[in-house]
Amino acid sequence: MEINDIKIALIGNSGVGKTSIIRRFMDDLFDENISSTICANSIVKTITRGKKNYALNIWDTAGQERYQSLGKHFYKDAYIILLIYDITNQKSFDSLKQTWYPDIQIYGENYVILGVVANKSDLYENGNCVDEQEANNFAKEIGALFFLVSARNGSNISILFDDLLNKFLEKDIQEKIIDIEMGKKSNSSFDLVQRKKRKKKCCK
Repeated sequence: MEINDIKIALIGNSGVGKTSIIRRFMDDLFDENISSTICANSIVKTITRGKKNYALNIWDTAGQERYQSLGKHFYKDAYIILLIYDITNQKSFDSLKQTWYPDIQIYGENYVILGVVANKSDLYENGNCVDEQEANNFAKEIGALFFLVSARNGSNISILFDDLLNKFLEKDIQEKIIDIEMGKKSNSSFDLVQRKKRKKKCCK
């Protein structure tokens, strides 16, 4: 079994720059007036590693409170989830700890790879920023990789996706994912057989 279709979900409060990060990664562009995402959008980018092609199925999710209950649908089957905050907005970082990460613990897969992403690094010189060490510590606590990026100037955007993909392709991670997914299929097949047996008994 080989995994070539990789679902990636970007989550976080509205305005942290999820859509801008994706656009910078996809087209190397930045739009100051880009609209906020409504509900969710997905886009696919194919990349090559060695002689193999991988389809990155990237989900851009809405950060507005009224859409947060839909998060569980985007976490399902996601191999990589990026928790994104705005370095100039402490509330956006606090929400990662209080809302978004707890939801991942409930609805995310056991094998999911996490990245804590501090966006808008180009604004660091303005001061009043989320403490980088605090964010780094949070990332370590939840077993995530930490990235400081800027969708505006493109800083570290490619590194962000490259490092997470490389982590996903590590042999032990691949083996863990395959074992868990094979276990799910076995349980589903067993449940189906049991349901059929119960149905036959009921019809006698």
